[in-house]
Amino acid sequence: MEKVLQQKFVAIWHHFLSFEINRSKFAVETWGSGNAYLIFQVIVWHHILVMSDKAETKIRDESVELWFQLTETGFKTRSVLTYSLISSLTSLSIETVRRHIKKLEINNWVSYSKKEGVKFSPSEENNKFLAEVFNVKEVKDLGRFLDIIEKQKNILGLKFGNRK
Repeated sequence: MEKVLQQKFVAIWHHFLSFEINRSKFAVETWGSGNAYLIFQVIVWHHILVMSDKAETKIRDESVELWFQLTETGFKTRSVLTYSLISSLTSLSIETVRRHIKKLEINNWVSYSKKEGVKFSPSEENNKFLAEVFNVKEVKDLGRFLDIIEKQKNILGLKFGNRK
């Protein structure tokens, strides 16, 4: 795939940047700032990593069911998401992370304790928004971007096929 990106860079890259800009804009509008979005993204990434250990399927609809179930019931994990780890992954100061985690707690997205660290624990309404609006848009937009790559890959394949 890297070869396709190298060979078709101009035809592909502006679509990638457009995907990133649109996703980031929607996320910043949702979580209030770029820093809050970066922090929230790490929290959700951690949640889905832990969830993926428990997933028997890779199908989105079944994964969303598990997402809701585990968010409601919680799950045991030895992996603790700390302010320091979030700081390291986002390049934001620990104080900035702490401040934004407090805001995310107030807005019913996460919980925090010294023992369990930062946990994704949204209200039902927030969780529905994330799974049924935000992620649906992400999947649709990412799918469009991947279609562009596939089209360029096919064009490139035909071009190389003619050279043989």
